[in-house]
Amino acid sequence: MQGRDWVWFFLEKVQALKAEKIVWPDDLFTDYIWVISVDGTHCWIMEPGHPDWSQDSRYFSHKYGKAGVVYELGIALFTSRLVWMNGPFPAGDSDQHVFKRKGLRNKLQETNKRAIADGGYGGFPTLLSTPNSHDSKEVRRFKSRALKRHEKFNGMTKTFGCLSGRFRHGEKRFKTCFEAVCVICQYQCELENPLYDILIDGLTEDE
Repeated sequence: MQGRDWVWFFLEKVQALKAEKIVWPDDLFTDYIWVISVDGTHCWIMEPGHPDWSQDSRYFSHKYGKAGVVYELGIALFTSRLVWMNGPFPAGDSDQHVFKRKGLRNKLQETNKRAIADGGYGGFPTLLSTPNSHDSKEVRRFKSRALKRHEKFNGMTKTFGCLSGRFRHGEKRFKTCFEAVCVICQYQCELENPLYDILIDGLTEDE
């Protein structure tokens, strides 16, 4: 095996740890209704081939202005853990579409749980809480901290070179790299750099 073959071999081994490290911990969520923050994170990729056109509009990322893919991530609100990872999907798929069609909506319904999301997830008021002008000051702050905390995890993944620039090795290998990076970031959260606590004095679970 050449050196690059060993690189992919070990990346796939790290990726395989997602079955152990990135799981939905039902036993930890029994005391809460609002359990995760959810967001889609875009990554830049080489323009996929299209049989008729030079570009495939399904992959257009509004965040990059170029071809990309998106992963849907869910991070536990009260523990420093990534508990949901789904993708990759063409970046042209909106956050709403991925949530509605690709699994997390059903997961929340089945477990009777709820999530905090940004304004791109409108239309699911019984499952997702988005920024709302009617929220109290404390609730607005709570949601803001949850979403900024989520962005911090997204930022951790982009410190890896394979995700910070244009990925050139195809969608299958992108999946390997992205999921391996998320596993490593989860270990970092557990061992050396936990995500900050979003609980605020005076804010109750009912609020």
